[in-house]
Amino acid sequence: MKVLVIGAGMGGLTLAQALRSAGVEVAVYDRDPSVEATGGYRLHLDDQACAALRRHLAPAHYQALLGSSPGWRAYRRFAVADHRMRLLFSEARPRSSETLMIGRIPLRGLLAHGLGDALTFGATYTGHQTNPDGTVTARFADGRTDHGDLLVGADGAGSRVAAALAGRPTSAPAGVSGIAGRTPLTSRTRPLVPRLLARGPALAFGPRGVGLFLTVHDPAAGTMVDPASCTDVAAVVEPPTLIWGVLAPDDHYPATPRDLDGAALIRVTRALLRGWDEPVRALVGHGDPATTAFFGFHTADPDADLTPWPAGAVTALGDAVHAMPPTGGMAAATAIRDADVLADELACVLAGRSTVPTAVHRYHRRMSAYAADAVRTSSQPLRWIHRLSGPVGTGLARVTLPVLATAAHIGRHVTGAPVA
Repeated sequence: MKVLVIGAGMGGLTLAQALRSAGVEVAVYDRDPSVEATGGYRLHLDDQACAALRRHLAPAHYQALLGSSPGWRAYRRFAVADHRMRLLFSEARPRSSETLMIGRIPLRGLLAHGLGDALTFGATYTGHQTNPDGTVTARFADGRTDHGDLLVGADGAGSRVAAALAGRPTSAPAGVSGIAGRTPLTSRTRPLVPRLLARGPALAFGPRGVGLFLTVHDPAAGTMVDPASCTDVAAVVEPPTLIWGVLAPDDHYPATPRDLDGAALIRVTRALLRGWDEPVRALVGHGDPATTAFFGFHTADPDADLTPWPAGAVTALGDAVHAMPPTGGMAAATAIRDADVLADELACVLAGRSTVPTAVHRYHRRMSAYAADAVRTSSQPLRWIHRLSGPVGTGLARVTLPVLATAAHIGRHVTGAPVA
């Protein structure tokens, strides 16, 4: 059995690792020129994604993921704040639950490790055809083709594979977009970092429906394991940085934000954050333009059939099926879970206990049980942004957010809970 994977994102690479470890031939194609040529910042992998990676990676390989991820102290809670960085409420993270906070580039590089010639970059998928014998042939822009028993689209929210299967795009613009970047942590910028980030990331909301995600990555505070212990597969330790991402309705941005360079996007972000906490605005101003980019968010309809095509020799996973905004921190973890489920079903085919169409059908059914909820959860902050964006919502935000912050502060004093 041979599986063709279109897209070397987290889901596609996890599937490739899982299939290779099970003895299945796999070929991964990606249009990027290299594994490092990717956008994105920091990813959250929950306990189920971590368990899947433990199953499919060699112990030394998984050790490198741990050595590339901050220790549990970096994510002891998730905080929600107002635009003055006053804590509104928070959710504690249990130490017993294994989670990883890891950069997208390090994770992609580590998941690609060991795949060798099974991974081809610079290959743009253009289409496919199913053959009379039930197999599938993929076509690429440079004229090459490849032939397999199953084709899996792991090519993101604008998936060509899933669109060809569904006869339409499988996601739509969310009406909210983001600008994200990195600010190096130096003696100049560290004193500006809000105190509430010491225990984990935060999502802040302010007037006009503007939100801001903030998280600190600081290897000096410790990693899950000592990177020096990762000798067989080297850990990837990124420099200390503050990662920030502003969220706002699409009509808050210039007409063509994708045409702006990093410096211009930082200026746009500072304008969107006018009236916010001044140290936070200063941190954004110190952002590295080379790492700053605009992102248009897409989302699937969680109440629709996520895989509206017959189970057969072609399917899809991850954002190609259930695109979700990054506001839930669930997209990468859900794609990895998809890969785990699909690999599990394909192992039954390899063992002679199933067929490819049956395995795909069972994958569709199992995936739909959790993916729709992940889309709903990730989309909730966007609904808050839309509600706060109009004149009425902005007025309410100006009045209620400070009141909520004060009430939360008093409540923590009364109950004896820690005050951020």
